[in-house]
Amino acid sequence: MSTTRRAFTLIELMIASVITTAIAAAVIALIDGLAGALALQDLRSEAIVRGAGLQSHLGLLSLKTRMTLALSEQRVLLWLPAESLEESGSGSDSAFDRIDLVDDELHWLEFAQEADQSWSLIEWTVKADAVPAGQSEVYFSSDREFWDSLFEQLRDTDQLRRSPIAVHLAPPLDGAVVSASPRFVWQSDACCENHSIGAEFAFVALEGDAELRSDVRMESALAFFDRHPICTEPGS
Repeated sequence: MSTTRRAFTLIELMIASVITTAIAAAVIALIDGLAGALALQDLRSEAIVRGAGLQSHLGLLSLKTRMTLALSEQRVLLWLPAESLEESGSGSDSAFDRIDLVDDELHWLEFAQEADQSWSLIEWTVKADAVPAGQSEVYFSSDREFWDSLFEQLRDTDQLRRSPIAVHLAPPLDGAVVSASPRFVWQSDACCENHSIGAEFAFVALEGDAELRSDVRMESALAFFDRHPICTEPGS
């Protein structure tokens, strides 16, 4: 007895092709979704590691900071004294005001935009050997413009050391809108009252046409906040 093998009809082939295409599309979508999820997980893991390093550095600076002398969204100035206020004033009243540039007492942190439009967090410190003899002392002021002017003067005369401590940063989300730039945050912009320093920014990566981002907000208290005597004067 012979057996006749029936061939597929055109309609059956078309149906099989449609089913196969649908399955392939579903598999590709699943793979793409998995790849995107893995990329996002990688970005978040990287953000955790890099963020922890930045938080540690910011925390160490905050631990040594007496006061924040100048605050803006793009740049802050930390005063890290080599002695306590009581010790600094033991010789004369004016010693309360004296800040020695060559003793690494001033640290500027700045968010700077690079040529590729990404942002870097820069730490500026004074080059002790670049400060002319007899010009190593400045005196306390609660005027932010004074410190901004000093920063520009030292930077333009190559007396500051530029040290990137974080690169390839992006502005954070502010609600559903991306901010214009990364920024510093604080309790009060008055140096006599501010007890903390923080930063808001994002880590961003591209996955195909999609942008993956991990927003970061960190803050550290000034552990040994020590107000200058001028802060207790009437009207301060």
